[in-house]
Amino acid sequence: MNKNDTNINPIDGDMLPEYDFTGGTRGKHYQEYRQGHTVKIYQADDTTVVLARHT
Repeated sequence: MNKNDTNINPIDGDMLPEYDFTGGTRGKHYQEYRQGHTVKIYQADDTTVVLARHT
């Protein structure tokens, strides 16, 4: 992050400049996401937290 970015408040709901979705397609993976997904969080102590959502 640049030193000039210190006055940006990410809590105000605006996207930060480093997140550029130019050329992205909104809703591209919507149907796959609704079918269910699994998120794995690998901890520093070699444990894994698994969060799953299935419909």
